[in-house]
Amino acid sequence: MYLSKGEVGILLRLLESFFSIPYSNDLSGKDAETLIRLAKGVPDRPSKKKELFDIVDGEMGYSVKTLGKVPTAVRVDLQEQRFCEVEQVRELRAQGDKEPALQGELLLTYIHNRIREQMVRRKVKVARSLILLKHWDKARTNFAFRYWEEDFFGWIETLADRNRRGEIEWVVQSAGLHGRDRLRQDENGKNVRLIRMHYKHNQIFTDHDIPNDAIAINFSVRRRSWDEIAELLLQAPALVPSRRVAQPRR
Repeated sequence: MYLSKGEVGILLRLLESFFSIPYSNDLSGKDAETLIRLAKGVPDRPSKKKELFDIVDGEMGYSVKTLGKVPTAVRVDLQEQRFCEVEQVRELRAQGDKEPALQGELLLTYIHNRIREQMVRRKVKVARSLILLKHWDKARTNFAFRYWEEDFFGWIETLADRNRRGEIEWVVQSAGLHGRDRLRQDENGKNVRLIRMHYKHNQIFTDHDIPNDAIAINFSVRRRSWDEIAELLLQAPALVPSRRVAQPRR
């Protein structure tokens, strides 16, 4: 389930407005979260730093991921949560590089348990990833975005199942641990990477194919002055009415 046609139109207008504002040099994860929440009409509170789900809409939990990528790219590596079982990994690494498979099992178990724990805590039954790829030219007038959604929890469960079947090759490199697909090779005959963990920063990254049906959002916009922005805001009606009416605090 992606954005509806109407929601895509709202997101387009929000992105156009965002990049017409003076000093809007980039679209951070928090900014993307806000714009997607507005497009979906979800009046949820902004997520906290350590929360796994940036947007919660009823029983749906969304993890928002954004990354700069050229429109011709076919794969992408997405930054996920931090890995917290640092001491266990250090113990395994102290045994030498002969234990990468144990590290891989520990990594997948950690991610699985982390998602599950957050789903229970926030009463989420369906966990999804929302991916927004971004790109613009040097003049910052032509913009190209791609958007799609994935089964967040199911994707990790699939990796865990494949690992139990021995379909993932775990390789320790100087910067971190890499999990590669034994059943799929790239144009150079190398196993395609599925997941990795950076040792120094304890950061997890997952690799994904960009789906053919990813929504393309392309537009051109010029940077406006603050006076122009102020005039537009005074003249324009509310852009996105909320689906729900906020109740007063008691």
